Amino acid sequence: MASLGDWLQGLFAFLGPAGVLVALFLLFVIDAAIVPALPELAVAVTFLYGLPDYDPWLRALLLLGMAVGGEFTGNTLLYLWVRKLIVDRGLLPRPIQRAMTGWMQFLIVPDERIILLNRIAPVVPFVGAFIAVLKWSYRKSIAYVVIGAAAKYSLLLVLVGGLRLAYNRDVATAITVSAILILVAVSLAGAYLFRRRARSLQKAT
Repeated sequence: MASLGDWLQGLFAFLGPAGVLVALFLLFVIDAAIVPALPELAVAVTFLYGLPDYDPWLRALLLLGMAVGGEFTGNTLLYLWVRKLIVDRGLLPRPIQRAMTGWMQFLIVPDERIILLNRIAPVVPFVGAFIAVLKWSYRKSIAYVVIGAAAKYSLLLVLVGGLRLAYNRDVATAITVSAILILVAVSLAGAYLFRRRARSLQKAT
């Protein structure tokens, strides 16, 4: 992992502290609004390599702020785009609306609270779009987005910080990256199995 560590150090040094934070924020916006971008991995690697001159507590708070702010912004932008340009203008195809409504009926929690459960198994993609199409309460939904993001990334940063104290940075990096990839794979597998079961129930009814 030494070569990887050197490469990461060079990349983050090129961006500078402000560039690192802006890049992380934009990554979260993209992940929330456009396409999955493995933000968990980005947060962990940034904590280990991105802001070496910052106190670990300040580093963690800055990264947590970028994570929560990016998720808030990404979900809000997607919500506004879908609502203002599609839903409010009556341009949403009815089959899509029926599919999204029907999908929610097969979930454990068929309302805004699913946003919290979505942190464990991502069964609802593009949350901002669901908020707009299903006409959930924006305030309640975005509160769940913020609470879920704060809880998830606080735990992640505590884990990464603990590993950094227990091991040297290269070992901590290897353990962290492996653990995150395994957790993401398990989460996606769980979401896939849940979707498959839900589709089977839909067909049965």
